Amino acid sequence: MKKFTFNLSFLFIVTLIVVSCSTGKKALEHGDYYSASLQAINRLRSKPDSKNARMTLEQSYPYALDFYKNQIDAAMRTEDPLKYSKIVDYYGRMNHLADEIDRCPAAKSIIPTPRRYYSEIAEAKKLGAEERYQLGMTALGIGTRQAAKEAYYHFVECNKLIPGFKDVNDKLDESKYMATLKVLLEQIPVPGSLNEVSSEFFYNQVMEHLKKSYTTEFVRFMSPQELDAEDAQPDQYLRMKFEEFVMGQVYDKEKVEDVSKDSVVVGQVTLEDGTKLDAYNTVKAKLTTFHRELSSHGVLDVILVDTYNNQVIAQRKFPGDYVWATEWGSFSGDERALSAKQLALTKQKPVPPPAPQQLFIEFTKPIYNQVTTFLANYFKQQ
Repeated sequence: MKKFTFNLSFLFIVTLIVVSCSTGKKALEHGDYYSASLQAINRLRSKPDSKNARMTLEQSYPYALDFYKNQIDAAMRTEDPLKYSKIVDYYGRMNHLADEIDRCPAAKSIIPTPRRYYSEIAEAKKLGAEERYQLGMTALGIGTRQAAKEAYYHFVECNKLIPGFKDVNDKLDESKYMATLKVLLEQIPVPGSLNEVSSEFFYNQVMEHLKKSYTTEFVRFMSPQELDAEDAQPDQYLRMKFEEFVMGQVYDKEKVEDVSKDSVVVGQVTLEDGTKLDAYNTVKAKLTTFHRELSSHGVLDVILVDTYNNQVIAQRKFPGDYVWATEWGSFSGDERALSAKQLALTKQKPVPPPAPQQLFIEFTKPIYNQVTTFLANYFKQQ
């Protein structure tokens, strides 16, 4: 009960704070005229006769316009390469305030004709788009992957300001391609002794996982076929090979044990008065159980190589193992000496082992999780 009372008290205090600040008065006192205006407008939507909200909006809205006009004037006097993008934001905020006032009758009664800057923001967007376009072209001309990333983001912002500005869509594709790290996932060889085994299943799993789950905006995993189709040059090679590989090594184990069970009814006896009673005794049997294992184990070596200098960037080895097992049994003697589980085991027959390809697939499952986690952690930083 004490905890419940405390939570209610805390909620009440928080509610009071929220209500007291929702008129925008605090924001106004701190010089945040934009937030003060929006908070006052929102308060007037739910309580049109709020004196605090009406007074706050009446004061904060003119201050907000003056503030952003001064910011625009200051930006125009600077050499900031992104000044027009900032000016677009300033005009956008003033227009947003006007829209919010028009959508609130109580606010509109205080500010009947809020000021809008449609022509000004349209001109600023043109200049801002040109500004972003030129910055993108300059970065693109540097020719490095990092600069291409910078160029791409400039072209994205340019396209937001004026969709389809000049040839920005082509430049988006060009910069994105230059900025993208192209990683060739080479085919995975298996040891020569494993003629019946293909690594294609494992390769396809890794490729699909990388493409769907861990490809960042600027990393692309490609197969040799995709690379040839695009006539592209990879930036990195991702090479994987199995080492120390043993598949299907057989281990047989046989166990013979004497089992018994006491107080088992073995017949009946007749007393002198003719009464028949159950006769109890200990029953025995000899149980033979067989356990067969096929053990597969090995190590996958994962190497990332820089295409241009043939240097190893990252390398990890991932061990894996898989044990397939089957059990069966037989007995001699009295089956009543066996437990239900032991009796069921004697009815089992040896199960043939899986095909080599299936053993290989099972062996690679724990390795797959390790590899994809390692690659995800590496490439998310790229």
